[in-house]
Amino acid sequence: MLDIQTRWSRSCAQFYVSLPPEAAKARLVEAAEGMRSLRIRYETTRSIVLMSSANWRTWGDLVTAEFHSKDDGGTRVSVRAAPVVPITFFNWGQGAKDIRLVYDALVGPVL
Repeated sequence: MLDIQTRWSRSCAQFYVSLPPEAAKARLVEAAEGMRSLRIRYETTRSIVLMSSANWRTWGDLVTAEFHSKDDGGTRVSVRAAPVVPITFFNWGQGAKDIRLVYDALVGPVL
């Protein structure tokens, strides 16, 4: 189950993927290349920063996905979404939508 917490226009969530961190990161990179609404801004060894495009809800969000290895070989993924314009107080749920896109790319659609 995906539990997204939102305060003002900042959203965050954590979930588990049964892939090693490198494979989970590669899956997200591959999925992001096919997405119209999210594009990769940059990536590091343990994280990927994506940018959502501007629309009527928001000027865009920065979505950060961090990959933490677990003892069983899986990965804990932490995802944060924050608006590009720092004084944004309400984004019509765009951050939560962006987090769901990352989740769907790694785990599958939320039922």
